[in-house]
Amino acid sequence: MFKKLVQYVMVGLLAIAPVGGLLSAQTTKVAAASTPVSLPTAPQIDASAAIALDPATGQVLYEQNADQALPIASMTKMITAYIVLAQIKQGKLTWEQTVKPDDLIYQLSQNKDLTNVPLQADGQYTVKALFQAMMVASANDAAMMLANQVAGSQKDFVDLMRQKVADWGIQDAQLYSVSGLNNEFLGAEVYPGSPADAENEMSAADVALVAQKLLADYPEILETTKQAHFTFGAQTSDETAMSTWNLMLPGENNAPQDYVVDGLKTGTTDKAGDCFTGTATKDGQRILTVVMHANGEDTGRRFIETNKLMQYVFDGWEQKQLAQANQSLAPYKTATVKYGRQKTVQLITNKAISMWVPKGTTAANIDWHYQAVKGGAKRQLEAPIKKNVQIGQVMPQLNGVTTRYIGQAPQSQLRTKTADPKANLFVLIGEGIKEFFTNLF
Repeated sequence: MFKKLVQYVMVGLLAIAPVGGLLSAQTTKVAAASTPVSLPTAPQIDASAAIALDPATGQVLYEQNADQALPIASMTKMITAYIVLAQIKQGKLTWEQTVKPDDLIYQLSQNKDLTNVPLQADGQYTVKALFQAMMVASANDAAMMLANQVAGSQKDFVDLMRQKVADWGIQDAQLYSVSGLNNEFLGAEVYPGSPADAENEMSAADVALVAQKLLADYPEILETTKQAHFTFGAQTSDETAMSTWNLMLPGENNAPQDYVVDGLKTGTTDKAGDCFTGTATKDGQRILTVVMHANGEDTGRRFIETNKLMQYVFDGWEQKQLAQANQSLAPYKTATVKYGRQKTVQLITNKAISMWVPKGTTAANIDWHYQAVKGGAKRQLEAPIKKNVQIGQVMPQLNGVTTRYIGQAPQSQLRTKTADPKANLFVLIGEGIKEFFTNLF
């Protein structure tokens, strides 16, 4: 017994050594709420696929067949736009640069069955004018000219697109053209080795991720996509009045009454049907939707189905701040500290935590998912502990609902509010003796 007592005293003495906090493997724990949340009644979207989400966090608010890869048509141009904007940001391209169409693009521009801007064979067009034509009027020839200017060829630009979506974690994309056109229209510019009738395909969830990245990294895109009308080649012999295909913009045929749409991109081919990636705001809150191959006889069917989605979100959901920055969050307010001067140390959030929740949701409907970084699921630390050390991270969940996120789910770190140094020698020896007798009996 004396030998064991010495061992426990030694435990107390060893605690004097500056070994730092106890590290553990990633450990998770959920603090369950008491009441399941009541979700608003979801609409049936008459389309092959659909999704609605918060573009800031990626929180999915509605999905229907969102993971099946389908033709995306001109929604492709969001990827093209992202790469062009990145080139401009990096100084590799300027808005004032002029671009001349090659022979294939010029011939394509004369095809009245396709969406194009009128081009002259020897014309020179600014990057700005081409970008505007691509994103507002969905001009295929403009997209192809921008691609040639950036990468030197259609094939090399498609390779850039493939690499970009792969960098974003998109695995199921099939990309063959910079515009979304079917291979049947591309002649010698068909991507090497691709089928004769190949067409770009992605899932609704992945199209949403593309749009999310575009809005996050280049929010100025909305200054272009909110335009309903513009003049291509202003004050030149090519001057042409152009209009948007997004008929949900203010003043257009399918414009909603109680929220404002300001983007993003339509898409139409025989395979893809009528598609639309839309974004809208109401009371300062922005949402993002994707509708693929809308059904029905109405020519505005993609906008009708998009309105169902947007109305569902704005009517039934709201964004709420569930915790403030530097706030102690039940049930993770403290961590226990072994060998410290204090028995516990207070934990606080490093940033505010917000989430879209059904209207009428209360704190009783929220679960908190905790993931440990130090101290394990029970948050058991060992002195000395410094101030502002991350102990874990928390993420809210709706009780009874599995919340999906596109991209990285937002989390708030839990950090120590104060430091806790080691106790003095006599306290540590006393702790060792106490531990001995506790284990003995």
